[in-house]
Amino acid sequence: MARLKYRANLQPRITVWSVMAALVCVAIFTVGCESASDSIFFTSDRDGNSEIYVVDSRGESQINLTETSDDESTPVVSPSRKLIAFRSQSRDQSSVEVMSVDGSARTLINKGFEVHRSQRWSDDSKRIAYVMEQMDGPTIFVATVEEPEPIPLTAIAADEVGDWSDDGNSVVFAVRSGKDRGLWVRNPDGVNEVRLTETADYAPVWSPNSDQIAFLSTRDGNPEIYIMSSDGTDQARITETEADEYDLVWSPNGRQLLFISERDGNPEVYVSGADGKEQIRLTLNSAMDARPVWSPNGKKIVFVSYLDGDGEIFVMKADGSDQIRLTNNEAEDTDPSW
Repeated sequence: MARLKYRANLQPRITVWSVMAALVCVAIFTVGCESASDSIFFTSDRDGNSEIYVVDSRGESQINLTETSDDESTPVVSPSRKLIAFRSQSRDQSSVEVMSVDGSARTLINKGFEVHRSQRWSDDSKRIAYVMEQMDGPTIFVATVEEPEPIPLTAIAADEVGDWSDDGNSVVFAVRSGKDRGLWVRNPDGVNEVRLTETADYAPVWSPNSDQIAFLSTRDGNPEIYIMSSDGTDQARITETEADEYDLVWSPNGRQLLFISERDGNPEVYVSGADGKEQIRLTLNSAMDARPVWSPNGKKIVFVSYLDGDGEIFVMKADGSDQIRLTNNEAEDTDPSW
């Protein structure tokens, strides 16, 4: 596995990036480069390959942040809102990388022939956990951003990183099948591994205060939303439909859950109280909606809609009103991160 910072590889473009960084700050960030609270990052293939773009919540400016021949995708904004972790795919190699929110100062976390995915930030924005598909199965690694030297989180062949606890002391992860099936938590230094469930559970996400974990499960047939205490106790089913629920996200204040449900015949954005009460449909489309994400202050929601057959980025208020289309082209605009 290659582990190095490769800013030198981008040296011929430093002058261009310095100009682009200034343009991004002026055109997009309403309160300066360090906060980027109005900026939405997403993947688009409008230029012939997948690139990472940024747009403001009014859709007035869209800027390509990556501009390489490789496929860059799935941006994940750090809690500090200063960095973006993303996937990069060349013809024969895959990597996890980090860059500043203006597209500059790219740092390679890990690169190899294996597929890299499911990258997740620690709450202090200093570490990243991710999955690497190895010959003997998927393995979760943890690396620091400043000095990338990935170490295995667990010896268990885990399928996905769920989330970090807010104190950075635990990573929750999922095993989809086999004798280790279920949800687990482990300290990122590799101690205190605890099994929370032993059923077909996945996509775990901690509440903002890390007191609870919401997750998806097929233990009762089809994908439904469940919630439990952080130690695995008090497991409760939040949704109970014959349709699938997925794309689960906590609200910033921990009072609501945002998700996609197909209970009305096609995928739509829903919101629910954390106790499962007051489940409200926010989108009313005949087309598929997906990947909803809260704004940092919880007042807006960005999501992907396929109204024209291809993915486009939309934003709306948290109650579903004032829906605004941010992108409008024949390309796939997906994977929003706010």
